[in-house]
Formats: sequence, C-alpha cells, structure tokens
Amino acid sequence: MRTRIWNNLANIQFKAIYTGKCARLADRASRACGFILAVASASSVAAWAIWQKLPWLWTGIVAGSQLLHLARPYLPFLKHDKAFLEMRFAFEHLYLDYEKFWIAFEDDRLSVVEAEERFYALREREIAIEEKYRRAPCPRLPFLMAAAEQETTIALVFNFPPEDPGRKADKLFPPTASVTRLPAVPNIPNPPPPPPRKR
Repeated sequence: MRTRIWNNLANIQFKAIYTGKCARLADRASRACGFILAVASASSVAAWAIWQKLPWLWTGIVAGSQLLHLARPYLPFLKHDKAFLEMRFAFEHLYLDYEKFWIAFEDDRLSVVEAEERFYALREREIAIEEKYRRAPCPRLPFLMAAAEQETTIALVFNFPPEDPGRKADKLFPPTASVTRLPAVPNIPNPPPPPPRKR
C-alpha cells in the first residue's frame, strides 16, 4: 500500500508539472501564430511597394499565412492552452491532498481500511480530472516529459528530504518503487558566508 501511495503521489506531481509546461508551450505557440498572421496582414499594405522587386517574398508570405490561418483551428494543441492550465491546477490540488495523505499514513494516523478508502477516493478524483479534460489531451513531447520528470524529482526531494530528522530516509523512499529511486540533490560544498548584519 505504501509504495502505491508514493508512486501515485509522484505521478500526480509529474502530471501537475507536465500540464503546466504544456500550457506554457501552447500559449507561446498560439501567440507566435497570431503574431505571424498579424505581420502577414500588415504587410499586405506594403506589398504593393515590394511586389515588383521581390514577388517571391510576397507569394511566400501570402501562401504561408493563408495555410497557417486555415490550419490553426485544426491544431488542437494551440487551442487547449487554457484547458492545460486548468488541468495543472486540478492536479496541484490533488497532489496537495496526496501529500497530506502520505504524511498521515507515514505517521500511522490511519488504519488500513481508512488508508484504502482515502487512496481510492484520490484515484477516483484523478480519473475525474482525466475524464473532464478528455477532449484536450496533452501531447507526448519527450523534451517536456524529461524536464517535467526532472522537476518532479527535485520537488519530491525538496518536499520530503531524506535528511528530515522526523522521518527515516528508508521509510520515505520505498526501495521497491522504481519511481522513487531519486537521484540525490547535492548540497552546496562551500556555502558563502551570510551577509553582515545591518546596524
């Protein structure tokens, strides 16, 4: 049970980070498309001046902007930036509840039956989020997934440090869980001295 809770906690943290990254990327791509279309529209005024000198440039601008204008509504990634952001916050709230659950479980404040009930209630919330946003699927982008995985590792080590005096490191990171084989975040070897006190 403990490993399942930890794996799901880590997975929800990953989903929160990944959907946030998708939201930012979709927003930037949408803004870039809007900018390109605006430049193409504005350049039509100046087109008559350059038409005779650079006809190939004007042809390329018109063809590219028309193609982008026609394709934009059919590029689902671009129009789902708000849905990705909503998903991110939904997963953040769910992660916070998993974190509370994990701490209660580690402190032996839950019976086995209570832990099972709470676990499945959280899993049902995850499914409800996935169901709600099924028409806005996140693309599987390897570079974003790698960055989100790295940030997840950093966040988990930060939130649940193995050196926490109140909890043993071997209790925090179950050795059987592949998700929890986290690389250690090194401490700074020579921290700079604190700034002098203000007098």
